Amino acid sequence: MDCNVLVSAARSGGVCGRVIVEAVRRHEVVLSDPIVDEYGMVAGRLGHAPYRNSLRALIRQLEQVAIVVEPAEVVFGLRDPDDEVYLATAMAGDAVLITGNRRDFTEPQYGPVKVFSPRDFLNRMTRG
Repeated sequence: MDCNVLVSAARSGGVCGRVIVEAVRRHEVVLSDPIVDEYGMVAGRLGHAPYRNSLRALIRQLEQVAIVVEPAEVVFGLRDPDDEVYLATAMAGDAVLITGNRRDFTEPQYGPVKVFSPRDFLNRMTRG
């Protein structure tokens, strides 16, 4: 799960908040140490101060239920190389990637990793 989903959930709940609930309830959440590190770094940014406690609580919740994998050693050639770890982690954990970042994740699938917007993921969950 891309960090922008957690930030949106902490700020306003909404679709991203529901995505986290559904992901935890119905699926195995897959994380890696580099992703957890990024979550923590982002939570510490000054701009996130108004909802920092909510963001940190979401991170703790995910850490408690997630399986932690070592990211696969692959490169997909994303515009932002820092985003590669999300695909590498999803690949290692045989998972999908949920992200609101369609600017950098322009394809619906990278190798075996399917990429869903929060809304698309939620729609798939509510359809059965």
